[in-house]
Amino acid sequence: MSALMPPPSTLPPGSIVWDYLRDSGGSSQELSVLQQAQEVEQYCKQYGLIHVRSNRDVARSGTSTTGREAFLEMIDLLRDPQLRPKGLLLWNFARFARDLNDATYYKFLIKKSGIVIHSLTDPVFEGEYSSMMEMMIDFSNQEKSRQTSRDVKRALHSLAGQGFSTGGTPPRCYLAEKVQVGVMRDGTPRVNPRWVPDPELWELGQVAWNMRAQGRSYRDIQAATGGRIYKSANSWNSFFANESYLGIGKCGDERIPDHHPALIDQETWDAVQKLRKSHTRKGVRNSVLHPRRQHTPSLLTGMLFCIQCGSAMDTQNHKDGWRCYICGKKIRGEWQSCPERKINARNVEIVVINTFLNRVLTPASFTTLLAAVQERVSDQSNNERQIKALQASITKIDRAILNLLKIVEEQGSESAAARLKERESEKAVLEAQLASIRAEIASLSLKISPEALEKVFEDWRKQVTTNLLNEDILAVRTIFKQFITRIETGYDQVRIFYRYPIREFSGMNKPSTHQALEGACLEEQQSTITPEVAASVFEVAPYLAPGPPYQPPPVPSDPRTVEIYRLHTEEKRTIPSLAKEFGLKEKSIWGICTRMRRRDAAGSGK
Repeated sequence: MSALMPPPSTLPPGSIVWDYLRDSGGSSQELSVLQQAQEVEQYCKQYGLIHVRSNRDVARSGTSTTGREAFLEMIDLLRDPQLRPKGLLLWNFARFARDLNDATYYKFLIKKSGIVIHSLTDPVFEGEYSSMMEMMIDFSNQEKSRQTSRDVKRALHSLAGQGFSTGGTPPRCYLAEKVQVGVMRDGTPRVNPRWVPDPELWELGQVAWNMRAQGRSYRDIQAATGGRIYKSANSWNSFFANESYLGIGKCGDERIPDHHPALIDQETWDAVQKLRKSHTRKGVRNSVLHPRRQHTPSLLTGMLFCIQCGSAMDTQNHKDGWRCYICGKKIRGEWQSCPERKINARNVEIVVINTFLNRVLTPASFTTLLAAVQERVSDQSNNERQIKALQASITKIDRAILNLLKIVEEQGSESAAARLKERESEKAVLEAQLASIRAEIASLSLKISPEALEKVFEDWRKQVTTNLLNEDILAVRTIFKQFITRIETGYDQVRIFYRYPIREFSGMNKPSTHQALEGACLEEQQSTITPEVAASVFEVAPYLAPGPPYQPPPVPSDPRTVEIYRLHTEEKRTIPSLAKEFGLKEKSIWGICTRMRRRDAAGSGK
């Protein structure tokens, strides 16, 4: 107790105090928090302090506040004037935080509330230089943490370079073999694991890799390995992406060749990776390589939104070949949340293709819009005022975002996180407005001859029509997204929001992706599609033309079914009597007769 620093004069006997205790975990610190607590209790008795609350984080790093629930709860409680103690006791400042920014920030919050922070072991004396001494101790704690981290990483890299594992479970087909590499100071054997082949799975693993290199499916591989490597065929994707099977070990960002025995050679690895890359990437959000975006026949995926509620619309395919778009809320099970009905996908796509080719991709439309924009932005002084105002607003929001981000990272506040999303949305809107104004200003210097303009649009139209004829829906959708920003549709009404990318007309080498002239909203009605308009679209997109009428599959005509239908139609037997005679439910007899009647009608062409 004599080695402990006495409380400052600002913590006289009778003062109410809390403590904050922490250890970093590990076998050497199993009793660290308990020992700290015992010392704090004796310290308070010796100096007459009233200890009312203990805040403890066990096995938590001091380099971050992440995961330190007791610490963050303590900070929240200290904001309440009714709960605040007179002082906060620490075993040492390193227990409080090992990051200089965290230590400075949270000490400031606590001290601003009039709470004295006192370390029992750090030599900080009262006076005008006490804050400077604390700062030096906090800096020393951070530097010690950095040096420790560096030394640990160096040791791990050294172990990995010698072929030992630095932690974690070995991949399938390997086992962790413990190897004694020396003796620790207390005489305990020093043991490190290394990966060795699993004799029970090694050959099965090679079979799996060879089969995959030959293009065999996961299902075939699962059957060939008998479920001994993985119980589910869905687990093979990560297996075939793991470089460890080449004998490569990893320690941080470092790749260590010949770290352990290789299961396969480079040729097998390359063949499997080529096969993996040839498949669409699974589950990549907002990627054109997402399987549904690659293979769906829906031209407007990602651009189409419900005119009623604004939700993105999804596509549905019915067994009779009818395609429709449906509000995403209904798909998610919120059927009553949107009144919009299912929308005929073919009709919407006909309207969009016709409008795009005849109202967007035309020199006249572009020239008219360009002239209107150039007239609107001809006042340079007004443009500069708008840009400066938007830049000032963005700078202000950036500062707010940084402050909110710090609160979210350090305190995990849900309200701050929600507000952060709002501010980021506000920033995105302002940046879009700024980009739009700059694009309009850029249009002032845009000069293009009618002949060149006609050539540009003719090239675009040719690309669209060629891809439509080839049914390359992904390529057409990619072109659409350069011009169309959003499509809103209802059961009949269609609204198309479009733009013209300036880079296609200005010849700029590295234009901003946001430089585009925003056009007005084009409104169309599906009900106004004339046969002539539909026919013109079918010429460039024949896949949209109506096919032969749907024919239901033939009903199997087993003898009993034929006899039931004959008795009902020719001998006028009733449904209940037939159900009793054949031992079936009346509902089943109704079904049999209905199916047979439909088959006869389809065969006669009625």
